[in-house]
Amino acid sequence: MKRFVISLALLAGCTTTTRQAEPPTQQTSAPAPTPEAPPPAKAEAPQQPSSIYVFQGVEVFGSRKIPKEKLLELITLPAPGTELDVQNEKQQKEFVANLMESKKRLTDTGAFAFIRMSVGQDQKHRMSVTVDLVDNGDEWRMAFNPEPKGEVADPEGLLAAWSDYLKTFWKLRNEGAVPEWGMGTCRAPMGCYGGFDHPELAPLEQRFIDGVPRNVDALVRVLREDKDSGKRMNALMLLTYLSSPEQMAKAVLPSVRDPDQGVRNEALRRLGSAQEVSKKPGIVPIEPVLEALWYPLASDRNKAGWTLVHIMEVEGTAHRQQILDKAGEVLVEMASMRSDIDHEPARKVLAQLAGKDFGNDVAAWRRWFEQARSPRP
Repeated sequence: MKRFVISLALLAGCTTTTRQAEPPTQQTSAPAPTPEAPPPAKAEAPQQPSSIYVFQGVEVFGSRKIPKEKLLELITLPAPGTELDVQNEKQQKEFVANLMESKKRLTDTGAFAFIRMSVGQDQKHRMSVTVDLVDNGDEWRMAFNPEPKGEVADPEGLLAAWSDYLKTFWKLRNEGAVPEWGMGTCRAPMGCYGGFDHPELAPLEQRFIDGVPRNVDALVRVLREDKDSGKRMNALMLLTYLSSPEQMAKAVLPSVRDPDQGVRNEALRRLGSAQEVSKKPGIVPIEPVLEALWYPLASDRNKAGWTLVHIMEVEGTAHRQQILDKAGEVLVEMASMRSDIDHEPARKVLAQLAGKDFGNDVAAWRRWFEQARSPRP
């Protein structure tokens, strides 16, 4: 069965900012022989993030049979440099209609087992579209685990508490009360998701610090058995409160092949964090990471790419030929992409393998790879 999905999370409206009441001004009846000190500056009210983005264009990834130029001819979207307001209803409708028409033209080729058109944004308020494809015959790139079918009890209500935390965090982010980009601070040994800097968030973290270590087995059962992908993803985020990188890597490794893209994304992110924190070789086996580089989505390959970067920071080029033979092709393709999330980890890996950095010279990367890979039969 062919699966066609369009991801349009960016086009959802933003939450309206609510202005907080000012504290009452203090009054004094005592005479003042000298001029009064200037009143303290009022704190600025939270500002909503801008809804204006500059469209950067379309990138196509994943087809090994149809040239990118031919695929791009089937996609009709605004010209690069066009300003788009994601709160403008007319622009939203036009953008979505163009995406749908473009997807239909790709679908009508009958060439693909998987198509995903996703909208991305960055902190410079640039927007782009990535079209991820899997050719018919390349279904091996989607060899995921079967969907779990169980229902696992929420240990000490940790999953529900984490879900509530995320809702509060995103409400504050939409209001401009926490930074639109970047992570805040937390006490999780394996890295923060959003942070607990805001007064509404700070009291929530102790529950996770105390509860996760004593409920590891139950959280791992959620990862393995629960049919709710949201619960599985929350369990992965909670495991950042483990103190042992080895324990976390072992717990999350099977989830790299989860059928849900969000769960795979978080599992690969946690593997990279475990390797980065540990600094010991062998914490993360390289084979599933190389396999994940071939998975169909940008969220798969960029997290796998950064995990590979962290493995090589510890192990150097010990797996050089294995990386080139199993994933060199996809790494070179990633290195040619415009988006940082694709090309940055790929170029770091390739530069270490090559002993030189060709930067954005795609032709040079391809020439080097063809010379460095094992001879093909």
